[in-house]
Amino acid sequence: MKVSVAALAVLLIAAFCLQVSAAGPQAPNTPRVCCYKYFHNPISWRRVVKYEYTSSGCSQPAVIFTTIKGKMLCTNPDEKWVQDIVTQLSAREAVSKAPLA
Repeated sequence: MKVSVAALAVLLIAAFCLQVSAAGPQAPNTPRVCCYKYFHNPISWRRVVKYEYTSSGCSQPAVIFTTIKGKMLCTNPDEKWVQDIVTQLSAREAVSKAPLA
């Protein structure tokens, strides 16, 4: 009986280790969140602090907006209003990173 309990414990630990290693390492700047439902109501780009694209390992692509209040919104990257916000935020980021003369 003790042998079967020990064998079961070893099998469970091995299965857990395989599951963790199969996930693989994440790139440092990719979100660890996947989106399964999109937020469709357009918002002002001024309410968005940052944006991130979901990783290619997710079942559907998404842009995750983080609002001033810290709320994360999963949005469809094909929608025009989402693309407009990404463009606005990218331009704002480029201006803030411009070297001082």
